[in-house]
Amino acid sequence: MGDKRQADPNIVHHIATGYMGTCVVLAALELNVFDEIAKKPLDTQELSEILNLNAKPLERLMVALASLGLLERAEGKYACSLETDRYLVKSSPSYFGDYYRFQVRQCLMPDFLRLDELIRENRAIMSDDWSEFMADPEKAKVFILGQHSASLGGGRMLTTKFDFSPYRRMVDLAGGSGACSIAACRSNPELTSVIVDFPNVLKVAEEIVANEGLSDRITTRAGDLTKDDWPAGDLMLISLVVSGFARDDQLAIFGKCFSKLPSGGAIIVHDFLMNRDYTGPTLSGLYNLTSAQGVPTSGEDMAGLLREVGFVNPVIETVIPEYTAMVAARKP
Repeated sequence: MGDKRQADPNIVHHIATGYMGTCVVLAALELNVFDEIAKKPLDTQELSEILNLNAKPLERLMVALASLGLLERAEGKYACSLETDRYLVKSSPSYFGDYYRFQVRQCLMPDFLRLDELIRENRAIMSDDWSEFMADPEKAKVFILGQHSASLGGGRMLTTKFDFSPYRRMVDLAGGSGACSIAACRSNPELTSVIVDFPNVLKVAEEIVANEGLSDRITTRAGDLTKDDWPAGDLMLISLVVSGFARDDQLAIFGKCFSKLPSGGAIIVHDFLMNRDYTGPTLSGLYNLTSAQGVPTSGEDMAGLLREVGFVNPVIETVIPEYTAMVAARKP
């Protein structure tokens, strides 16, 4: 028999103290540490003068960032790591720091700190009723601005996994900021898209789409997926939302998508999908905690739900490694 693995306390400790690293990243983002260091390497005294901060606590933050691998330190000066330079500096096309500043800090973290209470009460992270949550203009704006920062990259990656070129009219259900519509329309100049979401969400989406110069190809329509109608199209996209619904609602939405598509039309479900044996990816398992109604679902099980309402030839693909996957299927 092989040697029995010894219990490693560091596994538990790193998980249980993970919130510290989160807070370090949030502090650095709010203080503009990464943006200044991206311009040129700086020592703490130089950075403290630029940011008008006391050098002592700033040095503690810098050491913590270096220990996390987010900064590099050489001869007393700090520079951004490759990952920080790409993902946490505002001028980078791949920046998604606003996801942490808005959605994580203001929407997710407060409720995750009381997750035990929410589980006892069978309640969801942030809200039990999304229509009620999104009826608050400020809450909707903060949530969608944060989501947009993260979804831009996911939308671009989706276009590398699914061929949008045969389609002309996409319906982006619960499309949020329009990040996926923007990426899809950029990949296919012949494609138009309509984003279906709550009115306060669409106000933010319309501004983002206008800034991208795509208002002539991406339009909006107010609607709640579980209650309202939506337009027909030859492609239906549901990204990062349907896993939070109960099974009956999922089947109802998929059935409605099926009825709105022509023969040969397609559906894409992009979500926090688990692997076949439900042991990962870790981030998918964690994001499944945000819902009180949804049941963690594997790609294979999601494909089965699509088959149940009539779709054929489902294809499962990882989109963001260790994070999200998609199931694409066709209407015969």
